[in-house]
Amino acid sequence: MSTISEIKETIKHLSQEEFNTFSNWFHRLEEKKWDKELEKDIEEGRLDDLAQEALKEYNDQKCTKL
Repeated sequence: MSTISEIKETIKHLSQEEFNTFSNWFHRLEEKKWDKELEKDIEEGRLDDLAQEALKEYNDQKCTKL
């Protein structure tokens, strides 16, 4: 059995409280990974074009208030 299969099977057998604890932990882990990826993209300039486009639209008053 592969590690992923073992993990899936173990998760299926968790109590509701254990599952909630696991789920909360996993979501926090995903958020941290997303934050790291976003920070890397920012540092590498991958979002610069989008930022410039947004600023241009804002300066051209093409934005609407939320």
